[in-house]
Amino acid sequence: MPRSTPEDGADVRLPKRLLAAMVLVAFFALSLSSYVALTRSLQYQTRDEGPNAGYAVEVASGRLPTIDTPVTTDADRYPQVVEGRATMVDEPHRHIWTANHPPLYYLMSLPFVAAAGALDAPQVMIVGMRLINAAGSALCVLLVGLIAFEVTRREATAFLATGIAASCAVLVTAGGHIANDGVAVAASSLTLLATIRIFDHGLSVRRLSLVALAGAAAAGAKAPGVLTVVLCGAAIAVALLVTDRSWRGVVRALGASAVATGVPAFATGWFYVRNIVLYGDPTATDALLEKFDREPNGPRWQVLTDGSLWLDWYERLWAPLPAEGYAVGADVLAVVAVIGLLVLLVRRATGAPPGPTVPRAGWLLLAVHAAVVLANLVGFVAGGGNPNDRYLMPLMPLLASALAVGVMALVDLIPPRSRDSRAARAAAAITLVLGGYALLIFGWFVDSATYVGRLPNSESRGAGLVLAAGVACGLVAVCLVARPARTYAARLPLPDRRARRRRSAGEPARRARR
Repeated sequence: MPRSTPEDGADVRLPKRLLAAMVLVAFFALSLSSYVALTRSLQYQTRDEGPNAGYAVEVASGRLPTIDTPVTTDADRYPQVVEGRATMVDEPHRHIWTANHPPLYYLMSLPFVAAAGALDAPQVMIVGMRLINAAGSALCVLLVGLIAFEVTRREATAFLATGIAASCAVLVTAGGHIANDGVAVAASSLTLLATIRIFDHGLSVRRLSLVALAGAAAAGAKAPGVLTVVLCGAAIAVALLVTDRSWRGVVRALGASAVATGVPAFATGWFYVRNIVLYGDPTATDALLEKFDREPNGPRWQVLTDGSLWLDWYERLWAPLPAEGYAVGADVLAVVAVIGLLVLLVRRATGAPPGPTVPRAGWLLLAVHAAVVLANLVGFVAGGGNPNDRYLMPLMPLLASALAVGVMALVDLIPPRSRDSRAARAAAAITLVLGGYALLIFGWFVDSATYVGRLPNSESRGAGLVLAAGVACGLVAVCLVARPARTYAARLPLPDRRARRRRSAGEPARRARR
């Protein structure tokens, strides 16, 4: 890969070669999710697929459901959903308990609901809604790499962060189910990326518009997106005020923050007001805990200091809970990264060359965002909520970037020959290992009892081809990064080449006359 780490990190541009490699890694993650989407039987409760499908059916009928709206009983049009509904042992689980979420994902699913009815093919709705989630999860993998590039200014680290995100089972296998997580996390990550670009490259209409639109999508897909919108709006105001404290700067900062938060509020605020009217709070959390008779898990401090809970949460990002033995790989990755981060701190404290300058504002935004998300999750779990692994997906930009920085800090200790080519090859090799690790866990998952059968009339051969194509994309990505880019001398314009040839031909004659 070409060198692109000048001292002024703000001027570093993302090379097209790196972007292509990261897109291919995202396609690898998409292929794993697509295999699940095309083959796995409907998971009515395990992944909330039944209520999510029922939500889309209600929206297609022109109604916005509540958490007490029954899931459809139309067995002719939605046989898998109705069959799963019948397995629920109590009435609350036969309701659309996911109706506390805003409707963006379900509005996106309407074409598949309509196509399922028009073609008399119920599976079209199931597979279509799953593929929307899969595409969002794959986009999140790509955005993780783009964010890592913005906050590190290093190509190898950005590529490795992309590979780390793609190796997480929660992103690839959970992406193959009917859920709004993929769309929500992709929109939230895009909001963070656009905000960081404003930090690094200045305010512009295009960047601010991207923050506002991505924020509207984040808040319109899932409630935690509101936290991202508020945080990014405040961060933009602070960043602009720091650079210009004049009266004009204050107006500019407040105006930009108002756009970043006002557009999402205008687009989605009505839904959260509706939740307050119906349930007493914007997310209906208390109403849902009461609906399912959940008991508190203890005070917030107890949840916050429960080390086993956090370790379990981290490991489940890579390995499903029954696959405990596979979590060792994630633990090794964490240990190596932590050692690398400590080495990096020691080297900087002792005056070793720090490497290319990187923007600190981006890291600060990711850290504060992670703290806000975790604080929200701690309150949810303390109140009796389930510590689902999907809830950590918004942390992936910070987690993958930090892990990649730690690993590459150890790579930098190797005696240098060519720092950039060495880092690129190391990132490619580690990503290749992580890809194999992801396939190993994926193979266990597909062959395990937790897969619970196949969709009726699903074509495993076609899904296998999709998976093979994704693996091929991953291998091409690794090769693109590992193989240094060739540099070619610029060709001279035609008149200049002719003049040079004439001068070369005339040189021997002049020597002979002498």
